[in-house]
Amino acid sequence: MDQVIGKLRTVKTFLLIFVAVLLLSFHFYFTYFINSTYITGYVGEKNIGYVYAIIGLVNIIVFLLAPKLLRRFGNVRLTTFFTLLAGACLLVLAFSTSFAIVITTFIIYEAIAPLLFYTLDIFLEKFSSIAEMGSIRGIYLTMMNLPTMITPFIVGLILTKPDYWKVYLIGAAFLVPFLIIILANFRSFNDPEYPRIDVKDLARTFYQNHNVFDVFLDNFLLNLFFAWMVIYMPIYLRYHIGFEWSEIGLMFSIMLLPFILFQIPVGRYEDEKHDEKSLLILGFTIISCATMLIPFIVGQNFVIWTAVLFITRVGASIVEVSSESYFFKHIHTDNAGFISLFRMTRALPYVIIPLVGVLLSFIEFKYIFLVLGIIMTLGVRYAFKLEA
Repeated sequence: MDQVIGKLRTVKTFLLIFVAVLLLSFHFYFTYFINSTYITGYVGEKNIGYVYAIIGLVNIIVFLLAPKLLRRFGNVRLTTFFTLLAGACLLVLAFSTSFAIVITTFIIYEAIAPLLFYTLDIFLEKFSSIAEMGSIRGIYLTMMNLPTMITPFIVGLILTKPDYWKVYLIGAAFLVPFLIIILANFRSFNDPEYPRIDVKDLARTFYQNHNVFDVFLDNFLLNLFFAWMVIYMPIYLRYHIGFEWSEIGLMFSIMLLPFILFQIPVGRYEDEKHDEKSLLILGFTIISCATMLIPFIVGQNFVIWTAVLFITRVGASIVEVSSESYFFKHIHTDNAGFISLFRMTRALPYVIIPLVGVLLSFIEFKYIFLVLGIIMTLGVRYAFKLEA
């Protein structure tokens, strides 16, 4: 009887975490695809990369400090603080028109928003088992990505007029039920041991664990793909190809369907076959080939553009769940330091994004996607090095 009660409590906990990540993702993705075009209005196309570079550097610093913050405040209090700060930032972005205030607030928000997903990782890892890691991660990532199928379309309708403030206000609103779930259900969360971390020792240990390091590099490349695309693809489609926001929103909603369709079955397959390596190779091959097609698409053919972007996300959805499953199967649940480094792959690409601005001084805008596709072939190389 006690085992049944314990299992029911565990199932309830997972459901709460899945609902929490769903709400957090709705908040995050309402602004995710319009941020670059919004800030471009303040700084211009060639300078947008520098703004994101500052964001990446701040985000890396916060991730490095995260284990120390967790030891001092605990996961619940840290989650609460970052939630309130993120909400305040979005309210400022919704109603301020001051250049200095908007840019500063935007940098703060973009730098701290990924930390909320990091704190949810800790909740999830506390209750997860290695045997079911692929399935759990598959469901978790599906819930995380479900809003991507809906929010771009809604945002596209909102932005038939440039009412960016409405988008930021809606994003902030989703943080209210998210915080209620955390405070109502996880107040008694028993934090794992967060070890004191020497950055040099951690980096050395991380590098010496070749499997973990190589999957870290693959995850970095995936997040480089996401960063590159989310900054420059909306700008390219809107200002170079000429699509309206309503069209771009629908296109992105269809484009992101693979994250809903494939991640749960891929996660289950990996639990059964333990073959993340092959799927990483497949995923990066798809991303690379499809991305290199982008510069050669001519005109405003909605179907062709949507199909090619959809294929890129088929590969990305496979890589995302495969890299997550492989990584979390090869670390201990209390290793907040390794998780911090792994989650920094979301921030690191933004540090090198200014190089795209340099590229734009030498090549046409469309050919930056050819360069990106070539870079993605490195993912195949690192995946081949993994031990199955």
